[in-house]
Amino acid sequence: MILDYDAPATWPAEVINFLDETVAILDDWHGVQRFATPYEYDDIIRRLYALLEPHDILAWHNTRLTAREAEAILANGMFLPSVDALLQRIDAAQAEGAFSSAIADGFKGRHQADSPTRAGRIWFLFTRPHNDTGIEDFLRFWGGESLYAAIDRDPTLGPVLRSVGIPSVVEAAIPIALFPDSLGFESHIARQFSAWRAGHSYDGLPHDRVRVALPRECIRRIVTFPSADFSELTGCDQYYEPL
Repeated sequence: MILDYDAPATWPAEVINFLDETVAILDDWHGVQRFATPYEYDDIIRRLYALLEPHDILAWHNTRLTAREAEAILANGMFLPSVDALLQRIDAAQAEGAFSSAIADGFKGRHQADSPTRAGRIWFLFTRPHNDTGIEDFLRFWGGESLYAAIDRDPTLGPVLRSVGIPSVVEAAIPIALFPDSLGFESHIARQFSAWRAGHSYDGLPHDRVRVALPRECIRRIVTFPSADFSELTGCDQYYEPL
């Protein structure tokens, strides 16, 4: 079953039942903490992960892709980022005429693809992108954060990054078992459930990274600008600076 974080009513029955059994402790822990202990809360989160692990979770990767790159993801899935992978992307885009060899050399000399938070990690949001105001640059600049983070303001290289590819959202259904050392999305799920049962909203931004290549079976679709689906998914019509 695919868990849609934004729709708690559709979650697997065993997850809902477990959270209903523990919601009093969760509400107290998320609130005034009159009686809930960290040991109780940690045990709930550990047991919650065990219930989630057999399922997939709906996820979104926000990026900018050339037509060839999008076709490759749909055909083959997503590879792990690395220095070599980025250099290959740059060479391929140059060969397609996206930019000159001088620009390619500038990209190769200024990237941050060896950063430990980027290499070997594919990052995903578990809530729809329009809930996160921090995704705009992923859609605005080609090459990913490992490339644009150092050069987005460069007067020569930055504008080129804006011209390559199309703003895209890769929608995937990812086995939760691929997040064995999660960054805490279980806590977001617990908070989302408590808020839902209480009749109000929770504005957390659950996200995590996979450390293995993602097979094509996990890819549901790629939504691209300027389609209506893209606007609805990203909320880009509300951006201060248009894409």
